[in-house]
Amino acid sequence: MSSLPTAPDEQIAQLVADGYDMVLESGHLVVRRLPYVGPSGLRRDGRLVLPVTMTGGVVADASGDHRIWFAGEEPRDERGQNLGTAGQNHGFANGEVADYMLSFKPPSGAYACLRDKIQKYAQILLGAARELDNTVADTPGGSWQVVPDNLPLAYADTNTTRAGLGKYSNLFRGHTIAIVGVGGTGSYILDQVAKTWVDRIVLIDGDRFENHNAFRAPGAAARDVVQAKPYKAEYFAREYSRMHTGITAHPVALTSDNLPLLEGSTFVFLAAADAAARPEIMQWLRDRGVPFIDVGMSFREGEGGLTGMAQVTAYLPGHDVSLPPASALPPGEDDYSSNIQVAELNALNAMHAVIEWKRYLGFYATHTAATQTVYKLFLNELRNGDVE
Repeated sequence: MSSLPTAPDEQIAQLVADGYDMVLESGHLVVRRLPYVGPSGLRRDGRLVLPVTMTGGVVADASGDHRIWFAGEEPRDERGQNLGTAGQNHGFANGEVADYMLSFKPPSGAYACLRDKIQKYAQILLGAARELDNTVADTPGGSWQVVPDNLPLAYADTNTTRAGLGKYSNLFRGHTIAIVGVGGTGSYILDQVAKTWVDRIVLIDGDRFENHNAFRAPGAAARDVVQAKPYKAEYFAREYSRMHTGITAHPVALTSDNLPLLEGSTFVFLAAADAAARPEIMQWLRDRGVPFIDVGMSFREGEGGLTGMAQVTAYLPGHDVSLPPASALPPGEDDYSSNIQVAELNALNAMHAVIEWKRYLGFYATHTAATQTVYKLFLNELRNGDVE
């Protein structure tokens, strides 16, 4: 679980003493029960929403500038003019959205502190409210509440909260993602999935992490780690557990005998090109209605340098994609025999796979659904379409 302050820091304590009702939830400070004027008249349920960071128990403004967001009806000033900018939606809390952005830069160019910023915006709203009722106050009663986010993260995801993407990051909640093979491409898939709010990540790989793996995987492995040759699954689980707390490692090859390791998975990435049981794995997943993505690379030396292609194939509900009838050919019988892998090509292949997964969940908008993405290195061409 990402860490949250257990008691208000000095500025928050001062705001509570001032009489502001506040809650800290999902990386946002929400100031509640503020009076303001909306299209329906005087209201007392306005909320100021500010993305914040929490470091050493101190809550700090994470907006990066003088902006703040407002949740409620469209706020008006004393002349009935709009105070906020519509269309600047900012997601916060449990899928809620602040529909208006307020932007009032002080003469100095920046607010002196978080307390000063909250007070100034609350008073801007109050000014219009007092035109309708001069007895109204912007301080309904001091209160401070911290709502645990229950995210499987070692520290707060302020990247999501700063951008207001909580609505989309919540799409990952409740999911268990299995990555079969954490070599070149699979390790980059993990690098991205570990930065999401999925509940669990299951790593399955029976190979050991050696020198050559270090040069086609994310990060910079220490020499003693490479010399120790740990299992890839255990090595990457240990590395990424510093960020994501829901990672489980199975240092074994996935075969037809241990397919129950995938039980409970809501999505699977198949990134083990040499898996002899690939057809059985795919059929097992399809029989259980588990969506999955299969990745593959085939690169070789050409006259002017390396050439070949990287491929991502999605097997999703509602898409009638035929399963391959047989395993990939063993080393020595096709282009895979060279086993040429380069970090940027592994990463590119992984990014296409992760983007396709996020499209499936609704994180990204999709113009035209496709079941396969192929990148051709020589042509520098990306083709999206259906499996031929």
